[in-house]
Amino acid sequence: MATMLINHMCFLTSLILIAFPVANAIPARDIDKLCKETTDVPFCLQYIGSDPRIPAARDLSDVLLIAITHSKMQVDDATTHIDRVRRKFSGPNGKRRIEVCKTNYGIASARFHTAWELGLQKSFWDVEKLARIGTNAVIDCENVWRRDGPIQTSPLTFYNMNVFKLSGIILLIFDKLVT
Repeated sequence: MATMLINHMCFLTSLILIAFPVANAIPARDIDKLCKETTDVPFCLQYIGSDPRIPAARDLSDVLLIAITHSKMQVDDATTHIDRVRRKFSGPNGKRRIEVCKTNYGIASARFHTAWELGLQKSFWDVEKLARIGTNAVIDCENVWRRDGPIQTSPLTFYNMNVFKLSGIILLIFDKLVT
């Protein structure tokens, strides 16, 4: 179901972007400039700069939709990963921590999906709020592995960091759109 939803979001984002002529596309140099303002330029170029929808993006609001889509994809990939690694955590702390992450990723998935829908409507303040809530849920998933018991290495750090970095890109775009 989650994969189908992501495919639907990607399809709709692509459809929206393709519906407008490439002549109105955001220049590639603007994407490079945007990425240079992030904390991880190679990451931004990999996920945003090389996205096949970028050449059709008309402006930063389209780039925002692409960044939100990538966040939702990371969240849903992490949820799948949780299901794969769940059985490795049989102790009470590990089980509890996995459940916190599963719950938090459910929250993040819903918030990024709604943020994407509101991004289509250019409701940028709501997008920013929901992206923060989703990101904070993911950050809490990372932090739960260091609380209330012996410290464990999170099996979700890769996804957590990707969502965190994408959130930084979303917030950077938000700042540019509202100022």
